[in-house]
Amino acid sequence: MKLFFTLFSIFLLNIFVSCNSENRDNSRAYVEGKITGNQLYFNEIKVFIKSDGKNIAETIPTGSGEFVLSGPLLSDTFSLVLNKKIKSFSSSKTGCTISTDSLEILIPSGNTYVIFNEINLK
Repeated sequence: MKLFFTLFSIFLLNIFVSCNSENRDNSRAYVEGKITGNQLYFNEIKVFIKSDGKNIAETIPTGSGEFVLSGPLLSDTFSLVLNKKIKSFSSSKTGCTISTDSLEILIPSGNTYVIFNEINLK
């Protein structure tokens, strides 16, 4: 009987600790910005955060082109993806680059919070 209570206590302790522990290794990506360009319909533009090949967040910009996104990182790097081609951008972090198809802004490893002052679309 004593063995039963000991095992049961360990089981309950394990559940309690696992339910209440917070894993600080689970980083989040946070991106905010403003989209600009000629003759844009912001309700037709979609903005995504992609990490490890998966979309982790999605939004449509406001009527003035502003957006805010946040989602859990699945790897060390992530990218900001749009459904319209990117002409140029300015950001709060150095090292961000436009992908070869001009649909993504690649964010270098180690960055989790990026502000895009302007993303100019073609």
